[in-house]
Amino acid sequence: MELKLTHVTKQYGTKTAVDHINMTLREGIYGLLGANGAGKTSLMRLVCLIQKRSGGEITLDGREIQEMGEEYRSLLGYLPQNFGYYPEFTAQKFLLYMSALKGLNKHAAKRRIEELLDVTGLTDDRNRKIKTFSGGMKRRLGIAQAMLNNPKILILDEPTAGLDPKERVHFRNLISSFSKDKIVLLSTHIVSDIEYIADEILVMKQGKLIRCGKPQTLLKDLEGKVWECLVPFEAVAEMERHFTVGNLKNEEQGCLLRIVSDICPVKGAKEAQPSLEDIYLYDFQREEDKR
Repeated sequence: MELKLTHVTKQYGTKTAVDHINMTLREGIYGLLGANGAGKTSLMRLVCLIQKRSGGEITLDGREIQEMGEEYRSLLGYLPQNFGYYPEFTAQKFLLYMSALKGLNKHAAKRRIEELLDVTGLTDDRNRKIKTFSGGMKRRLGIAQAMLNNPKILILDEPTAGLDPKERVHFRNLISSFSKDKIVLLSTHIVSDIEYIADEILVMKQGKLIRCGKPQTLLKDLEGKVWECLVPFEAVAEMERHFTVGNLKNEEQGCLLRIVSDICPVKGAKEAQPSLEDIYLYDFQREEDKR
């Protein structure tokens, strides 16, 4: 299975949200990284046929997805960032309702709902109203509805937004367990969400795809651009003005800084092993100063 995007573009008036994106997705988990406003949601909505493209084409195994219509939608599972639900519905009633909307056979849907309530840890809460659910439970219900039709393409937009660390780990493991034989596209601006589960990392900035590759390859690209140095406490503010500081730790002799920079930031700084978070910082450094 191959989902191919060729010069995909989306404009809102004079603003270009998605700018000639080219990428090919096959079975595996793709982590889509980018700051808020980078164009991630617009891109995902185009892949889900929720919005119309301004240009370019998207094909699945060589067929234009717009022409496939319902055949394509039947292969799709989508969890939007702002997942809508009916607060007075119970979890089970909501999933039955969603399965009917997706045109699933009633008996098959009931079996599928049982499976999904189990794997998402919601079996004991099946008859509780959704309005009583925590944020983590609502997101788990969201992934359950996205998985009702056992989709071949799973699109998840900021799925861990608003979750605490424990819930994020649970959700991450859930996605990993669902990903076999599927194309999974997961957007986030939280690097740790995809650090351990993504087969490939895609980085968007201002509507463009600026990086694409396996985590090991991207980390290699950043070798020689991550530094650690010990500086006096009074020098920290000055260092933060001139460099992107990824981490700061107080020591007895001064402050230990982790800096992302093309050049050695200060005499005596030592090269450090890059992380995915360093890649994110490198690509988005000082962006707030340009706004």
